[in-house]
Amino acid sequence: MMDVVRDVLNKPVVDRNGREMGRVDGILMEVPAGEAPRLTEILIGPSALGYRLHPTLGRWIAAIEYAFGVAHDRPVRIEFTGPSEIARQIQSDLAISETAADAVERRLRAWIAKIPGSG
Repeated sequence: MMDVVRDVLNKPVVDRNGREMGRVDGILMEVPAGEAPRLTEILIGPSALGYRLHPTLGRWIAAIEYAFGVAHDRPVRIEFTGPSEIARQIQSDLAISETAADAVERRLRAWIAKIPGSG
């Protein structure tokens, strides 16, 4: 047994190379008939946090992500494989480049590169 809210939400998530991907902003659970609920995925991204706080806020943030062109594959979904991943941070088997976790950072780099004198 685990207390998902205490043990998982808001924990930092790091990729297989130790690079921080963000924090757990949401969770997805499976509730099979007659069995205990099971945590299946963790969600990373501002829209997941927004939905957790209030559905309207989540929709607004998702709309902003869409307007800025970073909504593809967001929020980031990472399969949760078990409690052995939990310590001070949650370790992912993925690299951040294999996800949309750094989409905003990539977009900002592209915009900054277009500014005269920034290179």
